[in-house]
Amino acid sequence: MTELFSVNEAAAIAEVSPETIRTALEKKSVKPSHRRKTGKAVRHQFSVGDVLLVKLLVEFPFPLSRQDKESLAQILARGDTKASHWSKEGADIVYRSGKIQLLVEGKSFRQTVAKNLAAFRWGRRRIVSSPEVLGGEPVFRGTRISVQHVASLFRKGAPEHEIVEDFPSLSERDLEYARLFSRFGEKPGRPRKQLAIHRKRRAK
Repeated sequence: MTELFSVNEAAAIAEVSPETIRTALEKKSVKPSHRRKTGKAVRHQFSVGDVLLVKLLVEFPFPLSRQDKESLAQILARGDTKASHWSKEGADIVYRSGKIQLLVEGKSFRQTVAKNLAAFRWGRRRIVSSPEVLGGEPVFRGTRISVQHVASLFRKGAPEHEIVEDFPSLSERDLEYARLFSRFGEKPGRPRKQLAIHRKRRAK
């Protein structure tokens, strides 16, 4: 079964704002392959490939044409190895046209998405809810620690070592999930690392 994410979940995993994704949806820059109707509303659902595409498009240093975006979607979201001028080579994406070659290093943005995906999957197994514990508020399994409370500390910029001291029963993976959870619906800052792109002239 395909793993799918909501707009807020995809935004947190890609480390972009939900508004950025909604704008891309409105402009049809991103077209998730999965949609679900709830009454008259349409809920877009993102695959892992869709999340990678969002991450790449947001960090790209200059605007891309609609055709380029569609070609990248074929490679990242649909699994093709080549589409128009673009091709996948290992973790990297390469653009070739005439004498121009553009290489996008994929390791950085793929690692970011993979790390956040691992945290998200951990949280889905680790977070539980029961009417007998904090009135049904989601907590870390086996504790009375609210994930929302820990996430709010990250949102406020509390130093991680202080959070660790306050909640010694939480593992590093628990804290990774709380950090990810803190970004659901929030506007994160600028990416910590710029997308690495190299221009080369192809040999005659």
